[in-house]
Amino acid sequence: MILDRYLGRSILLTTMLALFALVSVFSFFALVDQLDDTGRGDYGVPQAIQYVLLTIPRLSYELFPIATVIGSMTALGMLANTSELAVIRTSGVSQMQLAYSLMKTGLVFVILSVLIGEVIAPMTEQTAQQQRSIALTQQISMKTKHGFWSRDGDNYINIRKILPGDRVEDIYIYEFDKSNQLKSSLYAKHAEYNEDRWMLHDILKTEISEEKIINNHYETVEWKALLNPEVINLVTIKPQYLSVYGLISYIDYLKANNQSSKQYVQAFWSKLINPFAILAMILLSICVVRCEGRPMGLGQRVFIGALLGITFHLVNQVTGHLGIVYGVPAFISVCLPTILVLAYIYYTLKKRY
Repeated sequence: MILDRYLGRSILLTTMLALFALVSVFSFFALVDQLDDTGRGDYGVPQAIQYVLLTIPRLSYELFPIATVIGSMTALGMLANTSELAVIRTSGVSQMQLAYSLMKTGLVFVILSVLIGEVIAPMTEQTAQQQRSIALTQQISMKTKHGFWSRDGDNYINIRKILPGDRVEDIYIYEFDKSNQLKSSLYAKHAEYNEDRWMLHDILKTEISEEKIINNHYETVEWKALLNPEVINLVTIKPQYLSVYGLISYIDYLKANNQSSKQYVQAFWSKLINPFAILAMILLSICVVRCEGRPMGLGQRVFIGALLGITFHLVNQVTGHLGIVYGVPAFISVCLPTILVLAYIYYTLKKRY
């Protein structure tokens, strides 16, 4: 119990420092990238800073595994350099017991990561995207599981399907009068954006008045609106930014409407495997750090930890994209890197034990 607390405090401190450093660096580059958009609409430097601050929870969630391996290697490396790790081993603590002790600290990281990734990050990310889109385009827009919503003057627009190539399907346009009474509704089966204008096809327009309701059908109509594909892309929340519940709901919606859900299924499995990835990164430090031999500098520990964490992250990204391209089941493409690392850790610890 004393050993668990001692190791836990050491790893917790170094991991939080590593996470703070990583988030600071990535946030700085994100701010530099956002400064390119300042001056458009109402999007200025204060709005760019606010956007970056709101994306910090999502960034922390993504960088957690990398920070974990850096913090674990740094903490164990410091103990090895001061011979404390050697004393722990010679006192009868095996590597398997040491791994079990680190797992307890790993569970704390898992709980913290799940809290950030499932509760905090989805809310702040959606707020960041919506505020940025409003500042850039001066239009109120948002993306929900029921499609894209936007306001254009007295018109409210709902687009159910967003396709590549500036094409959309199932467009609903609701027009209200000055007294907020529904004046007309329009449904278009599909539309494409060419030469800075929308062309609606297969349209049913319903005009509503106190006396009667009139339905009209049109083959093709030009739609003059401030809405453009850039606005839609600005507020489209990426799959990895949704919570597990949000992903499940959206996957069900896409399947019910015969739309591709590969990216969202992949993001769903990434969410499920992330806690195991954090635990794998902590246990990997035991396999790398040795308590005997020539002491290694702190900078070398941090560099090796960062290299391992970034390599693992990149391999995860590559296998995930290859899985989508070649039709590999999401469970295999997403979970394979973590499973291989856990298998290597188990084999190494078992062999040394």
